[in-house]
Amino acid sequence: MKTVGEPSASPGEKALSVQRSSPDLGAHRPRRTRETLFPAGTGEVRDAVLAARAGKTPLYPLSTGRNWGMGSRSPVVDDCAVLDLGRMNAVRTLDLDAGYAVIEPGVTQRQLAALLEGTPWMLNVTAGCADAGVIGNTLERGDGTIRARTDDLLGLEVVLGTGEVVTTGGLDRHGRRAGRIAGPDLTGVFQQANLGVVTAAAIGLVPRPETIALVHATFARDALEEGVDALIRIGRARVAEHGMLRLKELFVVPERGAAAVPPGADPDTVTIQVPLLGSPAAVRDAERGIRAVFQDAGTPVSVRVLDTATTTADDPLYARARFARGIPTCDALRAGLRVRTCEEADEAAVGWLMFLPTVPLRRESLSTAVDLMRAESQRHGTASMLEFNVISQHSTNMVVQCPFVREPDAVERAHALRAAARDAFRRAGFPVYRSNIDQQDSELAVRAEDYRDGPLGALKDLFDPDGIIAPGRYLVVAR
Repeated sequence: MKTVGEPSASPGEKALSVQRSSPDLGAHRPRRTRETLFPAGTGEVRDAVLAARAGKTPLYPLSTGRNWGMGSRSPVVDDCAVLDLGRMNAVRTLDLDAGYAVIEPGVTQRQLAALLEGTPWMLNVTAGCADAGVIGNTLERGDGTIRARTDDLLGLEVVLGTGEVVTTGGLDRHGRRAGRIAGPDLTGVFQQANLGVVTAAAIGLVPRPETIALVHATFARDALEEGVDALIRIGRARVAEHGMLRLKELFVVPERGAAAVPPGADPDTVTIQVPLLGSPAAVRDAERGIRAVFQDAGTPVSVRVLDTATTTADDPLYARARFARGIPTCDALRAGLRVRTCEEADEAAVGWLMFLPTVPLRRESLSTAVDLMRAESQRHGTASMLEFNVISQHSTNMVVQCPFVREPDAVERAHALRAAARDAFRRAGFPVYRSNIDQQDSELAVRAEDYRDGPLGALKDLFDPDGIIAPGRYLVVAR
């Protein structure tokens, strides 16, 4: 196992690193960290956990560390040893008959998508970095282009805080998965949790259809209500496997926050976008139905339906066409951050904070969410970029990016906006579904007030009795 860190201050006691954690895209408070460990396999992860347990040293696991806008590579609390799983990048199983892959945490979108080229299956990619880990984003409940990534997660291999290795979801010890087996399934409790270190996951793949089209409709901003009505009608008639329906590119740009907004952003329009997957006839039928909904809702400014197989590289929607085909790309991300490579993201001149609440798929709820974010953005003089991902016929994951230039006043305003938005959305009944490292303490406290999650603390005591795995991350033992 590779190790990076300061020499021990005394026998059996690790010294804290001289430097704090590296800069991150969200400009969160820097954390003090101990050594960084780079295990190459499950056995080395188990060794690290047992050593941490013996030394009462907290471990913070990460896959590729590209949790941008939420904390990047930084732990939630100070004085953790970072367990970087990037060297664990094996695809243990690729079953092209059953349509799943068993992968390790360091496997990236680019790596897995390349293995699927020319096969009957494709990856449900996100619009983030091509070199971001698949497992990390899935465990964080990210959204792909086709469906929510929670729908991709079939099973896990986990090293508990006791050092015991367990598997879930019908994933056996040999990296095979015949399906879910009889009895309780613990897969879900390891999402957004700190009960153990995930060392492998069975990821469901998307059947590659004959045809993939991409609908991209633009509405005038003053026709937002009509656009929302269209979104709801389409969303209620679809299921996730049809492709993720999104209302996006809704910008709130106060004068003080305008400098951080990506070039080409248009605050006067809003977009509805959805991939259409299936046979040529099925895609044509779906397109006709969507166009009819748009006509009923009010004529959009424009509607484009792209054949993603023939979209050229000079098309402004080329990157989105590739996402719909299961091909990751970093072009849009780099353009928004104004960097040449993703390695520069955490030190980009423009930073991003993420705010991620869940909002019901109802007109009044979506309108309230937009109004709340508009009011808080104006009050804090910080731009916000809004998106609603329709994850079911009942609910949306709202994604808010708060861009800021890296100046002290702008950073402070962006963080104040994130905190104020959380409070406003909670009062409206829209809780967060993902939290950043600076907000987890307060958001865990809110959860404790509103939900009966005492048994989760009992699981923490059972699976990680010394509390060494990612303290402060989503779940705490003592309130």
